[in-house]
Amino acid sequence: MAGEFKIAQRCINEAMETADAENSMTQEAMGRALLTELLTALTQHNTPEAIQDMIEYQLENLASDSFVVTRGC
Repeated sequence: MAGEFKIAQRCINEAMETADAENSMTQEAMGRALLTELLTALTQHNTPEAIQDMIEYQLENLASDSFVVTRGC
């Protein structure tokens, strides 16, 4: 697994653990917050259409091993 995925998993796990530990937070709300912040970050370097394509691809391939990150040729 690429280092980027390990870092992303660690960040998500920490956020979800924090949501569990705080009475004023839920994992559902934390998930929405993470998604919103990620989409905001992605819009800095991608078009809305490209982001939508990434999301659709990921949803269609959730059961596969992992998302393959390719670099421009």
